Amino acid sequence: MADQRRISRRALFRGGGATAGAAALSGAGLLGAAAAEAQEDGERERPNVVLIVADRMRSDYVAAYDDVFDDRNAKTPNLDELSDRSLRFKYATPDGMPAIPMRRGMLTGMRSYPFRDWRATPGMPTIPGFNKIYDFQPMITELAAGAGIETVYVTDNPTFVGGRFGRVVRTGPLATSAGFRETERDYFLPLGGPVRERREEPTQKTLAEGIRQLDALRGEQPFLLVLDAFDPNDAFRPPRQYVTGSGPLHDDVSLPKDRSYQTTIRVSDDSVKGEVRQRYEAEVEAVDGALGRFLDKLDDTGMAGRTVVIFVSDGGIALGEQGVYGSPAGVWHRRAYHVPLLIKDPQGRWAGDTSSWFVSTYDIPTTILSYFGIVAPGRMQGEDLTTLLEDYDLPARPFYTTAIDTHIVVGDRNWLLIGRSDQDRWRLYEAEDEDEPDEIRTETVKSPTVLEELRRWALTAAGGTLPEFGDSDALRPPSPDSLDKKVADDGTLDEDEAEANELR
Repeated sequence: MADQRRISRRALFRGGGATAGAAALSGAGLLGAAAAEAQEDGERERPNVVLIVADRMRSDYVAAYDDVFDDRNAKTPNLDELSDRSLRFKYATPDGMPAIPMRRGMLTGMRSYPFRDWRATPGMPTIPGFNKIYDFQPMITELAAGAGIETVYVTDNPTFVGGRFGRVVRTGPLATSAGFRETERDYFLPLGGPVRERREEPTQKTLAEGIRQLDALRGEQPFLLVLDAFDPNDAFRPPRQYVTGSGPLHDDVSLPKDRSYQTTIRVSDDSVKGEVRQRYEAEVEAVDGALGRFLDKLDDTGMAGRTVVIFVSDGGIALGEQGVYGSPAGVWHRRAYHVPLLIKDPQGRWAGDTSSWFVSTYDIPTTILSYFGIVAPGRMQGEDLTTLLEDYDLPARPFYTTAIDTHIVVGDRNWLLIGRSDQDRWRLYEAEDEDEPDEIRTETVKSPTVLEELRRWALTAAGGTLPEFGDSDALRPPSPDSLDKKVADDGTLDEDEAEANELR
């Protein structure tokens, strides 16, 4: 790859300059900057972009990742073919889990980790990270539409309501918290009784709507089509974690026991594990079939040669690691956090190649804007992944990070660090042996040097400090970033803070 000191044209755009800096202060400024940049870049044909967000798909169940995890894969011929035509990211990790925090970063390009800006939102669980997109945060849908890009967002996300989400197409009725509080998500666990039948898998339903949208978009190019498979449960129910027997070995890396969503399974681990994984594998294969039908339709419309396809999952899931199922909080196997991320470039750049750079979901907005030739506003923190396609290097990112509730996860190719932002408790694990995927080489590793290095990276990625959490909001210490805002309960800026912004 090219010398790291070289910089691409899009990397210069990413710097923002005076235009992006001014745009960061208001929604109107953002849209104006987007339109201006699109006009300057008008000599280059802008592609279509399709972003597909699958529901809880782990990369180790995708056959295209069999060089990373070769012990168990579903049959995924369509994802494999897409991978052959794409740049594949080997170690993609969502910025925050589960579904709500991940989508905030994926739409705004602003980090959710470590949920420092969390405030309890009515109707949603009082869990750090569960809040709506604030009104001062940029969104790729608004930026693209403001630059003349036809924009359609397909999702069942019930938090995407209001004036900023006028381009949302729903595949079902708008959900409410009252309608989902009592709904169980044990469709893949027997729990000593018959397995409940799950309703239509969200990814299949969303891709089917995507096929219908392609016909309408054929005459509206360039377009941005986001197919976001969202289970409405994820907005209203805490991320359930099932544990077998006495649960994880260390209760300080499991979900807090006073939370109602940690449930003990009164059956043997071996009897559960096989059935759960078979059902999960079948679900992955069904999603792959739906993806194949969508890609066939894209080919049939004649738009495939002009369309960027980005495929990613919204988060991982624990499938029996340490006897845990569901929410992967506290699980010390990195495969529970890694998700597939593929970028198919219309020009075929880097097709079939693999990047080991530690990519995250908050890098997606900057990348999409780059394809459209739109300046990324200064508040976006993600990197432009098209820099790799242009044979330039991205800034070093030696570790990946994610957060689930108060859990902090930091890792690289050899180590995994699990901590709690509300406790100064950290445990270091060596990466699992790929020949024995359900075992770890050592229970915990006594390596103060490695532990401190990863802990330092966790703090660096968090802005230097980790927040403390109260019952309804993030407390101390405050963020060192002067752009962090005091947010009112309705998602707007407090009056004093808004006035201060005008003076900056």
